[in-house]
Amino acid sequence: MVFHVSAQQVKHESLAQFLAKGKVSGKTRFYFMATDNESPLTDYHALGIGAGIGYTTPTYKGFSAGISGFYMMNVFSSDLSILDPITQNPNRYELGLFDVTEPENKKNLSRLENFYIQFEKKKIKLKYGQYTPKYLFINPQDGRMSPTMTRGLEVNWKNEQSNLMVAYIHGISPRSTVSWYKVSDTFGIYPSGRATDGTAGNYQGNIETPGIVLAEWNQKIEKGIQLKMGSMSVLNIFQTWYTNVGIAKNGWKVNAMGIYQHPLNPESNQSYLDEDEKSLVFSGQIAKEINKWHTSINYTRIADKGRFLMPREWGREPFYTFLPRERNEGASDVHAASLKIQNTLSKELSLNLGIGKYWLPDASDASKNKYAMPSYNQINVEANYVFNGWLEGGSIKTLFVRKIGTEDTYQNPKVVFNKVNMNTLNIIFNYTF
Repeated sequence: MVFHVSAQQVKHESLAQFLAKGKVSGKTRFYFMATDNESPLTDYHALGIGAGIGYTTPTYKGFSAGISGFYMMNVFSSDLSILDPITQNPNRYELGLFDVTEPENKKNLSRLENFYIQFEKKKIKLKYGQYTPKYLFINPQDGRMSPTMTRGLEVNWKNEQSNLMVAYIHGISPRSTVSWYKVSDTFGIYPSGRATDGTAGNYQGNIETPGIVLAEWNQKIEKGIQLKMGSMSVLNIFQTWYTNVGIAKNGWKVNAMGIYQHPLNPESNQSYLDEDEKSLVFSGQIAKEINKWHTSINYTRIADKGRFLMPREWGREPFYTFLPRERNEGASDVHAASLKIQNTLSKELSLNLGIGKYWLPDASDASKNKYAMPSYNQINVEANYVFNGWLEGGSIKTLFVRKIGTEDTYQNPKVVFNKVNMNTLNIIFNYTF
């Protein structure tokens, strides 16, 4: 939350009086997660509790600053440091509530999150430091205790019809960690999957990049028509181009997104991308709003040209077919379809249903399927309740996910464990002020 007071409004006799006009904010999160895997594979559960506090200064001659921190702890859980005895694979979901780099760490989990200075005047806004990212591929992916954060410089120019954003990111603190890393060191914090030749991904510690350059242009063509065009350059590693056209009219919404990705210097990425690994993605949506109902039909196609790759440490994928708790990143030759229905029963309560079908390449084909993920069906049922009155600022979310494998898993439990034929339950209470 940012609190602005114009320079003309700020009248103070001391620095203390000036700072007293700033804004203090806080947040608390209780997160329970449980995963039920197909027997005899291991089941898991965990409860995390966290709290944070932040402060934003008032604005003086266009300048303001913000700082915040967050502390969390593992109240109780399964032993998240022990591998599943059948597959010898680690826990996938519950460990992500805390710090994936230290499974045994239950209490020493704190992080300085926001720490930035900002300047805003007329059409220009600049921010430098640590902040929550809101980019297409680098985003909070707020499905655990604390979100992904970035360190860098962002510049925005905006008028009534257009918005140009340029950013340079040189540090990231991924979701499910409490440390800050150079961009090059974030590759491989999460499991690395397989190279196209079937060998284990070996790029952790072998990536050389000074950072990420982002540029995005948003243009209002006319009433109800919006164009987005952007570029994401992971210097020395890969380049991603994207565009999205959105049309909204008479309660209907149509969105069409295209993404193209290619390597920049294959010799420097140590198996992250092959020299000829170029990916092309199309994702679209048709949505309709009727009274309190919002329904969308979504489709994504990742062409049979190269695996779409984007470090999962940075954010969730922007495909319209995305349903929480699974991704199609790391695969090529993918067809995906989903139906999403939201019903706003009242200003406090909303219900969401997501049904998806995902056709992936054979799990044994590493050249097209980085994480050996089989084709699957997914069902998400979600309820959100926002409190009023004395508990205003509080909300509770319940999310149940069922994933069912639809292709041959070759009686290989590694293709099943934490991937398909499983259920996961998430209960999240948030309180912010």
